[in-house]
Amino acid sequence: MSKLPLLAVLFAAASAMAAERHIAFWPNAVPEAIHANVDGQAALETVRTLGRFHRVHGSPGYAAAAKWMQEQARNAGMRDAAVEHFPADGSTQYAHFRSYGGWNPQDAQLDEVSPQPRPIARFPQLPVALADYSQNADVQAQLLSVGAGTTPQDYEGKDIKGKLVLASGPLPLVHRLAVEERGAAGILSDFPNQTSAWSGDDTDLVRWGHLSPYQTQNRFAFMLSKRQANDYRKRLSAGEAITLHAQVRASMAPASLDVVTATIPGTEPDTGEVILTAHLCHQSAGANDNASGSAAILQVARALNQAIQSGAIARPRLSIRFLWTPEIAGSQAWLARHPELKNRIVGGIHMDMVGALLGSTHSTFHLSRTAQTLPHVLNDIGQAFFDEVSTASAQYAERGGDSYAGFVTPGASRDLFLGDVRNVELGSDHEVFQAWGVPMLYFHDWPDVTIHTNKDQPENLDATKLGRVTYLGAGIAYTLAALPEAEAPRLLAISRYQGEQQLAQARLRAALSEDHRDGALAVRETLAMNTSSLQTLAQRWPSTAAATRTLTEQIKAQQTSVPAAQQRDPRIPQPSAAIRGPLSVYYYDHVEEMEKARGLKSPPMPEFKGHGDLILYETMNLADGRRSVSDIRDIISGRYMAVPQADIAAYFERLAAAGIIHWK
Repeated sequence: MSKLPLLAVLFAAASAMAAERHIAFWPNAVPEAIHANVDGQAALETVRTLGRFHRVHGSPGYAAAAKWMQEQARNAGMRDAAVEHFPADGSTQYAHFRSYGGWNPQDAQLDEVSPQPRPIARFPQLPVALADYSQNADVQAQLLSVGAGTTPQDYEGKDIKGKLVLASGPLPLVHRLAVEERGAAGILSDFPNQTSAWSGDDTDLVRWGHLSPYQTQNRFAFMLSKRQANDYRKRLSAGEAITLHAQVRASMAPASLDVVTATIPGTEPDTGEVILTAHLCHQSAGANDNASGSAAILQVARALNQAIQSGAIARPRLSIRFLWTPEIAGSQAWLARHPELKNRIVGGIHMDMVGALLGSTHSTFHLSRTAQTLPHVLNDIGQAFFDEVSTASAQYAERGGDSYAGFVTPGASRDLFLGDVRNVELGSDHEVFQAWGVPMLYFHDWPDVTIHTNKDQPENLDATKLGRVTYLGAGIAYTLAALPEAEAPRLLAISRYQGEQQLAQARLRAALSEDHRDGALAVRETLAMNTSSLQTLAQRWPSTAAATRTLTEQIKAQQTSVPAAQQRDPRIPQPSAAIRGPLSVYYYDHVEEMEKARGLKSPPMPEFKGHGDLILYETMNLADGRRSVSDIRDIISGRYMAVPQADIAAYFERLAAAGIIHWK
């Protein structure tokens, strides 16, 4: 058979593909203009500069970094860039969240005096050597090992008064048991990093540690590597008497939570805002966590402003706001003080750890969707841009060709963009915004074996990945802010397709479920999420309203009945008026604080198969004074996983006892 007809078919198919859009709802000129202004190398250089600041909440290092970022935002074309200062003094409230104080570290050193005189740790030379919120000290004392140091049993038979203790447990708890209750002079710690498949492999990692910012009588803690700590444990167990000398110049004092804010003004600013956030804080260097996210959203601003000013893309209809915050606490303070702005935000993106090299950190990229309680068209926009970058990078990595088309930054890696789109995960500022009702996508790397350690350095980051993430953020944000009504039907088609995929997965779950009712809930709640997501599209692009109504009616027609529950809990939880945002805010746990004030003991909470924090977070988000305990249980079970009604009821009963909710 002649090959000519086949070649003609292939040529025609290739020509048709070439004529297709990169992003279905944008003419190619728009994403190409954004791509042309993305600079991954500039993002990496921003990371290098930010990494020189020791950016602890309420510290001079953080304040200096915020001022520098304000200058960079202005250089990126955002003339309104400013630093907002929110008091952090241990008493000022931001809704239910009670702020904590700041920290002013100057220098510290730890030396072994005998029997082997030698330097052990130096701050600020090694920024993580001194735990945050340590305070002034000049102590020469014997060292004792207390194991984890987290239970009274760890101290039995040991006279630690006036001595230094070596412990592996959480620092605030060790400080309370060892220093406050038993008179220890200070702490040496090798508290471990977050658990991953590589935990313990690198014994030279030094963890960034924190004493409680609420304990104004803190002494001090020095952080050691596992190698250093185990060497001391071995020597102590052999009977050596070891004397150390600790000198610290640092103090806690009232300060402020500084938030950098800047905008790209829209043509119709009263219509609303799209927001991009990144936390500016963390230890030096804190390269991936989170100088990378801070650098990436700065590059989003630069790329969009340059494309707008050149005329390559139109100014967006909605304004685009950028926030650099002290993680979680800064977002809570900003939202509490700006309710008028919160109500204008239609959605956004949070970036936290977005530039790590796979080979150095074992990290892959994840785009987490909005909370299941806040379905939004953002998820469909995010999926479209993710698919474009993932496909283009894979094609280049596997076949070569044009590196620019593969979103490669010159001189940086040529690896494919390894990552996924997944359901919501917690862990950063996006959970604050979503608890306030603002839908957010979450960009993040995980795992990262260097997170919160001395080895989170710029050398572990990749300019190509930073460029790709910048493009993703810019494209998604610009779409939400600027997509013309004429293109919205294409986005609607994508949303419909994504909804059908999700429904198919829900029906599969129902078919495999051992509980017929929970299977039916999975279908019911997926249909409800699809409807809500379509409504957000129609609200943003009114020209799609008629088509959206038609689709909504079709969705309703697919609904089947859910069998009645054997037992229902009709009680309706109503949060107290003070509750706005998540119950846990960085170092602050509102449930524990209220229980402590009332003399209550914290009961254990269910694990929910390793998703306990997320399930309880969403459970509270659903408490609106209208839904019953059974209603909330069914929504959680349909959208996440089947959970016992008794566990949801027990959580609300705990909150009621603490005065956080009351029953209607």
